[in-house]
Amino acid sequence: MSSKFKQRQLWVTAAAVFGAATPAFAQEAAVVDAGEGQDIVVTAQKRAERLQDVPLAVSAVSGDQLQTLSINNPMELRYVAPSLNYQSSVNTRGEGFAIRGIGTAIFSDTVEQSVGVVIDGVPLARPGQAVADLIDIERVEILRGPQGMLFGKNASAGVISITTKAPEYNNSLQGRISYATKDEVKANLIANLKLSDTVAFRVAYAQTTRDGIIRNIERNELYNGRDSRGVRARLLWEPTSSLTVNLLSDWGKSKQLCCAWTARSAPSTSLFGQLNAAAGITPGPRNLEVASDEQSYQNTENWGGSLQVDLDVDWATLTSISAYRSWKTADDSDADILPINFLVVNSGASWLDQYSQEFRVTSPSGGRFEWVAGLFLNYTRNRGHVEAAGNRGQIFPVDTYYGSAVDSVTKNNSAAVFGQLAYEPVEGLKLIAGGRYTAEKVEYTGNMYTMPSATVGTPGRFIGPVYGRSSVENFSGRATLQYSFDRDIMVYASVARGYKGPGVDTQGVVQSSLTIIRPEIPTSYEIGLRSQFLDRRVTLNITGFATDFKDFQASVFDVRESPARFVLSNAGKLRTRGVEADVQIRPLPSLSLNGSLTYADSTYKDFKNISCYSGQPVLPLGTPRTSPRECIRITPTQAVTYGDGNPLSNAPKLTYSLTASYQHMVSDYRIDSSLNWFWRDKVSFDAAGNPLMTQVAYGLLNANIGVGPDNDKWRLSFFARNILDKHFVNRVTGQGVYGGAGISVQWPSPDAERLLGVALDVKFGGS
Repeated sequence: MSSKFKQRQLWVTAAAVFGAATPAFAQEAAVVDAGEGQDIVVTAQKRAERLQDVPLAVSAVSGDQLQTLSINNPMELRYVAPSLNYQSSVNTRGEGFAIRGIGTAIFSDTVEQSVGVVIDGVPLARPGQAVADLIDIERVEILRGPQGMLFGKNASAGVISITTKAPEYNNSLQGRISYATKDEVKANLIANLKLSDTVAFRVAYAQTTRDGIIRNIERNELYNGRDSRGVRARLLWEPTSSLTVNLLSDWGKSKQLCCAWTARSAPSTSLFGQLNAAAGITPGPRNLEVASDEQSYQNTENWGGSLQVDLDVDWATLTSISAYRSWKTADDSDADILPINFLVVNSGASWLDQYSQEFRVTSPSGGRFEWVAGLFLNYTRNRGHVEAAGNRGQIFPVDTYYGSAVDSVTKNNSAAVFGQLAYEPVEGLKLIAGGRYTAEKVEYTGNMYTMPSATVGTPGRFIGPVYGRSSVENFSGRATLQYSFDRDIMVYASVARGYKGPGVDTQGVVQSSLTIIRPEIPTSYEIGLRSQFLDRRVTLNITGFATDFKDFQASVFDVRESPARFVLSNAGKLRTRGVEADVQIRPLPSLSLNGSLTYADSTYKDFKNISCYSGQPVLPLGTPRTSPRECIRITPTQAVTYGDGNPLSNAPKLTYSLTASYQHMVSDYRIDSSLNWFWRDKVSFDAAGNPLMTQVAYGLLNANIGVGPDNDKWRLSFFARNILDKHFVNRVTGQGVYGGAGISVQWPSPDAERLLGVALDVKFGGS
């Protein structure tokens, strides 16, 4: 073997082991460049700290890195943090994030998310509120594991904390425009103004458009594209050295033909298979066609504002954050996805108002005692309308739809007090403990109607209101033992108890009674190592975790319903355990090799009496159960199985990213480039273990190269995403309209096609 070949093999091996995905590099580069001797600063414990000093599992990505990667949507953050995933659905009301395999993707307006999203210190009530363009971002921190003690009740699996850029005392203008295949256009413009020596103002505008990937051959339309825009403004006032006032406001709107699903599998003998064949559609994993006779769309509008006041006194910093958020949605989808009008109306609308107030007192950093204490108040009111209708197979009378509708109001009142104390009895050793007491009440009122029934001549009627209510008090907390051997090596061990509030199963359109869903309670154990070597040119962070959830709030597809639908229930127990590792190596000032890995085994441990999947072999009534995965008839008309031992929906065991980044100066110009590989294991989408509802493992190769002057006044870059053109889907489920064995539908990912593009960044003024 030649010496040259050995050297090449060594470099390839090093890149594979230590290289981290653009994602991984982003994780280790939050506020400042993590180059030799420089520190990454995060606020995961409600105070500014070095990431290496924080006894939590935290990833951080800078806004500059997101822009370099052409990431401007929270759903795309999963590509920069392997522990994070996004759960897609037919509309934003049923979507949400997941961390370590745990997340919420539930349509019910009464159920909050397991992964909390916080923007500039304000927690969002619903996951869909976060699905807006990331505009003018300073950093994104991803906190893994229960974080309810400091961040609130809807953070039982983790938190995504987004911080926007603060105004600066200068005048500047910067912008970016990019164009890529699929007619993708992204543009943003940011202006910063110094109004006086104590007042500065910053405003940003962003817009994204992109063609859809699913063709509706019946209407000659493209679905599942993007058309969004938004504005963010922030006013900074510092009248004295000890008083800081931030006034923030933002607005975003999205209007698009969206959220269609396609036929993935359909036996040729089934009605679904025959109808697709008649329409000229071949079901399959790569199917990107539907034949809907009605238009599917999704419109959202999201806006709000907050006032944050920080006052430094001798013994602490006093903080007040007052906020209001509004979120409006309207959507409709042709549920039968064929030109037959069987279930042609599947619509919903939501009008949410959220008010929150946080008071916080934080001690100075660096003493033997460090503490934070606070009070949090929140009120959310959501008005909703859902409707499902079609001819239900009736031919006469012509153009008569049958179905049902619900008008609802959901209210959530909550109040909490929280605190954390860190004590350093001897140098290097810290004992940390904290807790949060929460009291909350959830109320639901639904007025239910039916349209004319499928029995010809029977008029529609008002069924009457139904009520659901739950009041809960809870204490959650965390205890941590932390030891720093020196500035570069720290270890910790912690135990935490989290909390997510109760809910009401409102996923069905018309129900005579409502099921109250119990709170979700996780108990998590973590051990971690934070280390740097060789003058901090090497960073190695490792976290081991084990989390047990009691009464996990799960949405499962129930074929026992008519028509089959998703129902909400409590899974008795589930467990996720695994290891996370982040590595960054800078062998040269111009070369960075990074890696990030998450291995998480997330399974149901106690999930009894769920619906068998269509086509599952059914054992006769009275048969003794010998395996939890057996489908056994419990009545002459109903059969159930257990989810015990099955993986959680959309929870890969192994996810990792590798990246090599290189910069080189040529005269006064800097050339930068990166090569990224992202891998995601096979996932299942069904608690009952339906083998049709899976996505095989896949890898994505991405690249970026740019050039610009050393003063950053402009940069021209070329980027490629999914270079290998790997196809994958975000979700697979059953088809409630047709049902039957061997039938499934899918949500193809907009990222599942090769994307090639060019971007130009310009900047004027500034310091």
